[in-house]
Amino acid sequence: MKPTIKMSDIAKELSVSTVTVSKALAGKDGVSDALRKAIVLKAEELGYVYNSLPRNMLEGRHYLIGILIASKFIGESSFYWIFYRELLRVINQTPYLGVLEIISDEDELHCVLPSMLRAKRIDGVIILGQMGNPYITMIASKITQCVFLDFYSEIGSGDCVASNNFLGSYNLTKLLIASGHRRIGFIGSTAATTSILDRYLGFCKAMMEAGLPTDAAIEDRDDRGFYIDIMLRPEDYTAYVCNNDQIAGLLINQLRRLGLKVPRDVSLVGFDNESEVVTSGIGVTSWECNIAGMSELAVSLLIQHIESPAYVPRGHSFIDGRVVMKQSISPPPKS
Repeated sequence: MKPTIKMSDIAKELSVSTVTVSKALAGKDGVSDALRKAIVLKAEELGYVYNSLPRNMLEGRHYLIGILIASKFIGESSFYWIFYRELLRVINQTPYLGVLEIISDEDELHCVLPSMLRAKRIDGVIILGQMGNPYITMIASKITQCVFLDFYSEIGSGDCVASNNFLGSYNLTKLLIASGHRRIGFIGSTAATTSILDRYLGFCKAMMEAGLPTDAAIEDRDDRGFYIDIMLRPEDYTAYVCNNDQIAGLLINQLRRLGLKVPRDVSLVGFDNESEVVTSGIGVTSWECNIAGMSELAVSLLIQHIESPAYVPRGHSFIDGRVVMKQSISPPPKS
């Protein structure tokens, strides 16, 4: 009996992805005319027969990708909304659809299974933003096709895609040092996320290379990840490395209440390159994550995991971003 020809067979012959073959044969955008013609000819040559039954019945898939975000990340900051929109843009270029579910603080705390997994209609999941280890463990035990985005973890067998936070913080700290600052503090709870810890370590490397002291990080959130008042010591520091732009905005407001202005009296840098609405009207020099590159890689890895039984996760992938210079750095005030 002649073996059944699959889309993956066509893809292998032409050294393209199965997704590309699917789009070409379905007449979808995103495939050049020349490649589409080559795929159609190869399908005819191999004897591929398109079955009119729905693909989910034929392949055992629903063509749905779940996106999970903790509610604590959905607030004044637009960072994760931008990330979500970019994920949808990338997913919409594939045969899949993206489905969002925001996880409440209580559901995360008590490890309540997301409704999308209870319904068992999701082919894979992207967890956008770090959640508690018990919750991540629970998700990984329910679905192996899982990618962690904007953080990394050793839990489960999936892939992790994150920004190069270490390099970003290292470069930002070096900018403050180059401006003449020697007393620099880092604001961020290092136990909260892998991103904050990596940013603190990048800060420490830059300070140590310059022969400067590296004090302990200044806490900015509690054990559940909620922001707390920042314990400032303006007499100790002339500049701060903030673990994100939202914290930079809160710091600017606290400094104003003390009669201090940025950058006249205090310089600072942040992360995520958010608007001045978030940073209290000050253009904060910041590290801009490559959201498009991170989203494209996360979706690509997840689809490979979904479609290939022999897929081997590549582990941790760190994507470089870039420093965006604004108006929050000046030389330290003269004593």
